[in-house]
Amino acid sequence: MKLIKIKFVDFYKGFNQKENWFYKFLSKFFLIEISESPDFIIYSSFGHSHLNYSCTKIFYTGENERPNYWLCDWAVTFDFDSRSNHLRLPLYVIWEGVNYSNLLDPAYQSIVNNHPKSKFCCFLVSNPHATRRIEFFKKLNAYKKVDSGGKVMNNLGYQVVDKLSFLSPYKFVIAFENSGYPGYVTEKIYEPFFTNTIPIYWGSESVSKEFNPDRFLNRADFSSDEELIDKIIYLEEHDEAYREMILQPVFIGNTPNEYFDENRLANYFEKIFEGDKHTKSKGLRMQIGIMKRKWVNFYKKYLSERRGFE
Repeated sequence: MKLIKIKFVDFYKGFNQKENWFYKFLSKFFLIEISESPDFIIYSSFGHSHLNYSCTKIFYTGENERPNYWLCDWAVTFDFDSRSNHLRLPLYVIWEGVNYSNLLDPAYQSIVNNHPKSKFCCFLVSNPHATRRIEFFKKLNAYKKVDSGGKVMNNLGYQVVDKLSFLSPYKFVIAFENSGYPGYVTEKIYEPFFTNTIPIYWGSESVSKEFNPDRFLNRADFSSDEELIDKIIYLEEHDEAYREMILQPVFIGNTPNEYFDENRLANYFEKIFEGDKHTKSKGLRMQIGIMKRKWVNFYKKYLSERRGFE
């Protein structure tokens, strides 16, 4: 088996080169070595050190960002992008600490049985700029107290450490994304399924193609926040209707969506590793990419009036 020399750069603070989902996954299919002289780098959006490398550059992000193809050769993101050098991989697929197989019947029944409900709704948010979900929290909280255990709108007097344990007794959780964009689906809708909690979701309008729409509440299915809140109140007051929803399979037809297919991702990386080990992002091309990145950052910071609503 051919040795594949890689390096991870520009990930979040504290990122471990070997203790991460990508390294563990790739090691199952390829002979991987972390190297200071890599043939391939996998980089994210938390820095710019990828510019110092002349090998093949693979961009990954779980954030609501578009790939800059002037700076990367390949991309793995949540986006619906039909380019041959892009693969869609929603963040929830690589979310460590949970296993999608536990959401499949009959195993899922143990989650239903082991998470009885005694509380109404919770909210766990650290981003103060995502105003869309903060507004919804205020509206629902006006009907009945919503327990907020994050940095934003905290009304518990402490910050939650273990999210899944916190979610466990709640019937509902406000699971709005930081921002809305087609395909941008994160762990926010995914984690509540592991505690038998109903996500109240807003974000990607295509989410109903990835999870069973009968198992969560989707803001896109309602004409207003008030109509959605009326549905939440109805489920809160009618135990049979609530139970009928939580007994629905998480995945459509009790079958995981295509993005959980490991062979799909392995085949994509095999195509990368068999290709050219030199980047196309250099010289004038790289300079154009840097200018594009600066413009996008400037637009987000100063010109986007819909920040937090998109």
